[in-house]
Amino acid sequence: MYIVRVPRATSPVGTVGFLLVKIGQATTERFAEKLAPLELRPKHCGLLAAIAAAKTASQQELGRAMKVVPSAIVTMVDDLEEMGAVRRIEVVDDRRRYSIELTDRGRSLLARASQMAHDLDQEILAELTATERAALERKLIAVAAALGVSSGRGPRDV
Repeated sequence: MYIVRVPRATSPVGTVGFLLVKIGQATTERFAEKLAPLELRPKHCGLLAAIAAAKTASQQELGRAMKVVPSAIVTMVDDLEEMGAVRRIEVVDDRRRYSIELTDRGRSLLARASQMAHDLDQEILAELTATERAALERKLIAVAAALGVSSGRGPRDV
């Protein structure tokens, strides 16, 4: 049997970035499977968390905070509003703008989705000791910070 080694410069496959992408894809797929009974998708969870952190925010503010284009925020808010998870409230000073807030159902869905996310963490990190998990988390937070990506640890991080 011959082993063909691809030079690093000609393939992204052996890079840390590529591995992180593949891990992210696999984790997102598993999370989506867990969320399916709630009729949520991972992107909905980010929006629910952003609304919960802000208490009340406009669609534009949420889009900026999440770094999502306005049309995508509108679609996600439409989905969540249809589920009874959020409500739009007309802004008194500007009838073209709406403030978005969580309903009781939205808070319940966010709590259930959060538990599912923590359960998934336990599953995917099962092979690591508590010390290794803590070290991995610290390193991932450092990488996220270097890239300007929210770690989700701050009060308005999503």
